[in-house]
Parts: sequence; structure tokens; C-alpha cells
Amino acid sequence: MNKSSGRSAEETFDIKDRPSRARYDKVKHVLDLKWRRRAPQPERMMREIVDGLWDAFGGSPWTWCGLWLPQPDGKAFQPGAARPEPAPSAVPSDGLIGGVYAGNEPRSAGGDIAVPVQDRDGKPWAVFQAKASAPFDEMDARWIERMFKAFQSMPRPGERPMS
Repeated sequence: MNKSSGRSAEETFDIKDRPSRARYDKVKHVLDLKWRRRAPQPERMMREIVDGLWDAFGGSPWTWCGLWLPQPDGKAFQPGAARPEPAPSAVPSDGLIGGVYAGNEPRSAGGDIAVPVQDRDGKPWAVFQAKASAPFDEMDARWIERMFKAFQSMPRPGERPMS
């Protein structure tokens, strides 16, 4: 606790910068409008989600966000769309990203959150990760999952649609 204010260090960030349901809903609404006007293209949609979330939360409180895609050998995850800059390199599958992918459940630890991106069969095919100067909570996980729900009705990126 901060003795002078009676607040913990986690509570000292500006509350106006805290992601809220209304801010997440605004991002989702803008994405839905974009997607109604065009044929679904998973690669473009991944970029649009990352861009939309970054535009809403980037810099305060988020410091980075992006997608991780499993490498064919399953030993690591390669970086996908990311903001404000690309991830520098692949990450091993034995860390947070691999655990979220294997468990198919979101996880957060302080200023880090990772959420599986599921296909139409409910199987993960990627992991979205965000880092922030403030802790994430269950509300953040639910809203981030909601952003990626559109992928549950289409083929995985790079996969041909069923005819």
C-alpha cells in the first residue's frame, strides 16, 4: 500500500485510462461495422482487431499487444500482427503463450494477459497477448475473447473454406 494515499501501487494509475466495458464495446462495434461491409478475410481481421484494441488502449494502459501463431513443429510460437511494433522473435511453447494455447483458457498475471483464439470447432489456433502498466482482470479477458468470436464461424487463416 502507498502510505500517503492508502492505495496500492496497482491503483495509482489514472482510472480514466482503465479499459472499461464501454471502451471495449466501442472497439467491437467499429469492427463489426467494418466486417459487415466486406467478405471475411481472417488475416485482415486479425490485423484490424490488434489495431482496434491498440488504438483504444495503446500507450495507456497497454504497452504492447499482438498475436502468436504456433510453428508447425509445435516447439515455439511465431509473432503475428502486433502493435506498436512487431514482436522481436518467436517465443518457446513452454511459457505463458504455450500454456494458454494448450489449456485453451485465458490467463492473466499482473500486467500480462493471454487469450486463446479459437476456430469453429473451439480449438485454439493462435493466442492474443497484451501487456499493460496496470493489471488485467476477468472483464478484460471476456471482452478480448469477444473480439475474436468472429473467427469461430470461419476457417482458420490460410485454410480454404468448406464448400
